Order: sequence, then C-alpha cells, then structure tokens
Amino acid sequence: MTFRIDADKLVVLVLNGKKTATTSLYEFDSLPIVGDVSILTDSNNNDMCILETKEVIVTEFKNITWDLAKLEGENKSLEEWIKVHIDYFSKINTNFNDNTKVIFEVIEKFK
Repeated sequence: MTFRIDADKLVVLVLNGKKTATTSLYEFDSLPIVGDVSILTDSNNNDMCILETKEVIVTEFKNITWDLAKLEGENKSLEEWIKVHIDYFSKINTNFNDNTKVIFEVIEKFK
C-alpha cells in the first residue's frame, strides 16, 4: 500500500498509531478483503510496515461519519475531512459528488 498524496506524512501517522483507516474511490481502486495483508511503503518505495485490512465499508461518500473519518487521523473535524477529500477525489474523478461510491478501509499495523 502506498498513499497517493502526502505519503511520508501519512506513513508517520500509521507508524504512530494515529491513522487506522483510509478512503479511496470505488471505481478507481481494487476492493480490499478483510484479512488482506500489505506492505506500507513511503514516497521512496521503502517498506515501512505490514498492514492488515480489518474492515471494508463500501458506501456513498455522503455516508461517511465523523466516527469513521477520524480514524484516518488527519483532520480535526468532519467538515475538514470532507473538504480535503472532495478536493482530492475531484482531481481523480471530475464527476465526483456526494453519491460517488468510496471504499473505507480500516487497517491495523502488525507489531
């Protein structure tokens, strides 16, 4: 697994236990399966840790709650999380809107 933006910042959040989830666009990413194991890499493609997928939620963007969004460990409010993700997802999919399906993946770092 490699984060597409701010990779090194997000890797640090994972390593510190603050980031335990990530969101991606359903139509642009493969659907993870609970129990999947992946290697998290930094921006230089260095292996940083091993992650396991603990939960996968496929839903419309508008259905992401603060209880979910805060698991990403990046934002201080749901409003901020929404803004950041709309800005990013709109660059990938010009038709992105509140009804666009997303994949919300809960991850756990192996000790």
